[in-house]
Amino acid sequence: MQRISTVSFDMDGTLVTPSFANLIWLEVLPQLVSESWGIGIDEAKAQLFADYKSIGPNRMEWYDLSYWTKRYRLEINPRKLLLEYKEAVTLYPEVVEVLEDLRNRFDLIVTSNSHRLFLDVTSEPLDGYFKRKFSTISDFGMMKDTASYRRVCEELGIKPNEMVHVGDSLELDYVRARRAGVRAFYLDRERKKLGRRFIPDLRELRNRLLEGRF
Repeated sequence: MQRISTVSFDMDGTLVTPSFANLIWLEVLPQLVSESWGIGIDEAKAQLFADYKSIGPNRMEWYDLSYWTKRYRLEINPRKLLLEYKEAVTLYPEVVEVLEDLRNRFDLIVTSNSHRLFLDVTSEPLDGYFKRKFSTISDFGMMKDTASYRRVCEELGIKPNEMVHVGDSLELDYVRARRAGVRAFYLDRERKKLGRRFIPDLRELRNRLLEGRF
């Protein structure tokens, strides 16, 4: 069996909770639209959420804060806005413990659909743990897909079966990674699905990696 050299983590929903993203997209941006357009917060939310839905998560614009600030003609600096609320970034409880246990055995990286603006802010509390942090949208101009996993491996100079990836999207993090030849795990914190490589938290991933059960 090919040895594992690299462990790749998704970011939102895997290492950090949705709290920061939800705050920005569901509260802060609607408030800015309300103030800029002179409309009520409920009307701003209705308009913005309808536009989110029309774009949908399968298009890169959906993840791009700069796209939305320009679309709504908001005179703000997206990076400064995210930094203003960075205290809302919240790690899952086991994350630091797991990364500490793995860092000396494997190269740790992030492979995320998040735009680089978001990824730099959400990953800041974990700076120092990761060899590389990839935003597939910003770095490769593509959604997290089979081709993007192969690009990551090419950038690292490794074969796909030398990498383990874990994330909370069954399609993006598990199915597509496996199609690329990566050894993927699906992080199902709510324990709704059963599968040999479906795990309830990152401690289970750590245990399997350290025991060679991948």
